[in-house]
Amino acid sequence: MNKGIKKISESIPGSFGDGKVLIQGYIVSDAAPLVVLLHGVHGCANLSEGNKYATLARLLAEKSINVLVLETSRKIRDRERFGDDRGRWVREAFDGKTYAMDLFDVASAISFINHNIGKTKLWLWGFSLGGLHFLIIAGNKHDEILRNANMKNPLPELPDIQGLILSGSGDEIRPENKTAISEPILNSLPERHMLLAAARNTRAKNVFAFYGSMDETFSEEACRRLFDLAPTKRNFIVLKGADHSFRSINGVPSIAPLVDMVNYIRPYLLK
Repeated sequence: MNKGIKKISESIPGSFGDGKVLIQGYIVSDAAPLVVLLHGVHGCANLSEGNKYATLARLLAEKSINVLVLETSRKIRDRERFGDDRGRWVREAFDGKTYAMDLFDVASAISFINHNIGKTKLWLWGFSLGGLHFLIIAGNKHDEILRNANMKNPLPELPDIQGLILSGSGDEIRPENKTAISEPILNSLPERHMLLAAARNTRAKNVFAFYGSMDETFSEEACRRLFDLAPTKRNFIVLKGADHSFRSINGVPSIAPLVDMVNYIRPYLLK
């Protein structure tokens, strides 16, 4: 990594558990755009070796793009000690957390970034539920959701959003995965019409969507519906063989989907 790159590590108040939202990343240049990365439901996002978002952050920074990674509040953060027992991890880290609480964390982070980082070319890049959070915010629907949950909106005025990037974000989960809706955060998702309204009203100047052809969570149609409603849409890109999390190609672990997405989006980021 270039020695001129400044490493960022911040903690701001969150809504749940340990009461922290973590913001980490790399500032390359005052003139470069800023990409904010947001994980999916029950995800972990940090700069540790092997973390998907750490890989993405380094790929972006190496291409002269400022990047910050968000990790929302939870009761515990050491996902590794749960091994393959995802169910126990979800229960112990997130039991009791609602969608509105998760959205509050994200809106708080965007407010902090807008007021303290001071970058004007802001791009919001979310994966799965992270993409839906950013869609709700870019469509200015977060205030209604937070108000209905009796939570104060930490982002009353939207920053200038240069772009919105959705990776594996759809408006309806595949029928065979409906049991996931009972999990924390997912069990209080906003109504589908709210997602559609946010897509129609997005303030982002550019909207991109990436879809893995082997996505086991959302169908291509579910992801295209949100993208197609955006008034300023750019491109919908299908990555052949990529899974929902963009961690594998045809079932084989690979960072190729991450590299492909960064290479595709980079010319638009630097325009």
